[in-house]
Amino acid sequence: MKKLSLILLLFNTYFLSSEAIVNIEDQRNEGKVGFFSKLGFQLSGSRGNEDRDFYSLNLRIDNNTENIETFLIAQTSERKKNEIRTSDSNFIHGRVIFLNKTRFSTEIFAQRSENPFRTFFQRDVIGFGTRISLDDSTKIGIGVLTEDEEDLQGIESDTERLSMYFTDQYGLAKNVNLLLTAYFQPALNDTDDYKASILAGLNFLVNENISISLQLSSFYDSRPPEFAENQDEQIATEFSYSF
Repeated sequence: MKKLSLILLLFNTYFLSSEAIVNIEDQRNEGKVGFFSKLGFQLSGSRGNEDRDFYSLNLRIDNNTENIETFLIAQTSERKKNEIRTSDSNFIHGRVIFLNKTRFSTEIFAQRSENPFRTFFQRDVIGFGTRISLDDSTKIGIGVLTEDEEDLQGIESDTERLSMYFTDQYGLAKNVNLLLTAYFQPALNDTDDYKASILAGLNFLVNENISISLQLSSFYDSRPPEFAENQDEQIATEFSYSF
């Protein structure tokens, strides 16, 4: 089975300092066998005292069998002010999940991000863990990862972290659901060094092809790079067409 979703992110209701925070759990085709793909695009701008332009292009590919689920997420974005590029970012995340007849599955993942919050030059992550299905919609995960970061000053750091997450989907009304995902990643050798994020999406299914989602994301770094803020937030409205 093949499914292509074309996402048009037509406008942002609120945008604060960061590029989009990517939700790994968003439209995860868990429990489905086949090939799935999604292409997303976001564009916003303003003209007047200042000319501003922003675009974001993202791609998600899932390929699932009865025993193994794999997916790849890639995103690139750029921001300009008066024709001068003020920020850009690139993100790629790949994951392989080995399934079995129990509620416990094994995950292996790798990720690279470049300047996602205007302060990192590069962040590379590789790790593994266990994904636990509490029920059809509620999942938790725990594992370890190695993080290699380089900031805009060229300072590199290597950190081993515990990786924990929780995700669930709540049915609020007919054709309306809330997807909630939370991540927490403390350093193994220093509990005061941690990263945390909360991502929520209120999804409205218009029909079998069209859906609308109001998305909120918040990211916190207890020890951000120099000149960076601890917290980044975003609210966006997403329109989705699937065929």
